[in-house]
Amino acid sequence: MFSLLGLCNFSHLNASDDDCRPADQIHYVQGGDECLAIQTYLPGTPAQSKTLVVVLHGDLSSGGPADYIFPVAETASELGAVGVAMMRIGYSGGGRSSTGRASRSENRSEIYTPDEMDAIADATTRLKAHHGADTVVMIGHSGGAVMTGVILGRHPGLVQRAMLLSCPCDVPTWRQINNRKPLSRAENPLDYIDRIPAGTMIRLVTGSRDTNTWSRLSRDYAADASAKGIDATFAEVSGSPHNLTADMADSAEFKDAVRQVVTGQ
Repeated sequence: MFSLLGLCNFSHLNASDDDCRPADQIHYVQGGDECLAIQTYLPGTPAQSKTLVVVLHGDLSSGGPADYIFPVAETASELGAVGVAMMRIGYSGGGRSSTGRASRSENRSEIYTPDEMDAIADATTRLKAHHGADTVVMIGHSGGAVMTGVILGRHPGLVQRAMLLSCPCDVPTWRQINNRKPLSRAENPLDYIDRIPAGTMIRLVTGSRDTNTWSRLSRDYAADASAKGIDATFAEVSGSPHNLTADMADSAEFKDAVRQVVTGQ
C-alpha cells in the first residue's frame, strides 16, 4: 500500500497551482481552482500500455472520510493500472483534505453542478499526463457515479472506460421516486449520453436492495446508452444495498465489472 506523505488539511476555499502543495500528482493534484487530495496505488509491474483508474466516492451524507473507495483503487493497481482514489471537492480521505465545500455541506439545490465535474476532469487530465497513461478509466459510486456519467459526455474522449456503481443516473427521476425536491442546477448523466463516444465501455452495477438509487435507474441508462451504440451493460447484485459493502465488493458482478473496465477485457 502506498505510504502517506506530507499530510495536511487545507482550510481555504480555492487553491492556485502554487498553493496546491505538494501538487506531486501522487498525494495532491490541481483540479480547476481546487486542490484535490488523492491516494495513489502504483502497479507492481509496469505494463506495456499504461492505464489510469480514477475512483470517485459518493456524497457521504452521514459524514466520515472517503477511505471506503481505497480498496477499489488498490485493486486497479493489482490489475496492472495506476489506481487513484480521488477526494472530491471539500472531502477528506487518508488523512488529507481537498479544498472547497463538500456536496453534503451544500444547500441540496447546489449539488452536482458543472464546476465540480470540470475540476475532476482537469485533475484527471493532469494525472493522465503525469503517469503517461494511454487509457483513462473512471469508477464512481453514487454521487461519484453522477460525476463520472456527466464527465463521459461533458469531456468526451477523456475517459475510455467507466463503471457506474449505485448510480442515480437520471437525477430528476431519482429525486422524484424518493419524494425529494428537484435539484435545479444538477447535471444529469442521462442528458449526456448523446455526447459519449461510441467506443466507450460502461459497466453499471447496483444492489437489488438499493432503496436509494434503485436498480431501474441504472438499467434504463444502460438500455439508452446501448441503443446509441455504446458498449453499456447493467448487472444487479442480489441482496446488496446502496453502500459499497463487503458483500457487494465480493460479488461476481462487481469483480467482473471492475476487471472489465480496468483491463478492457
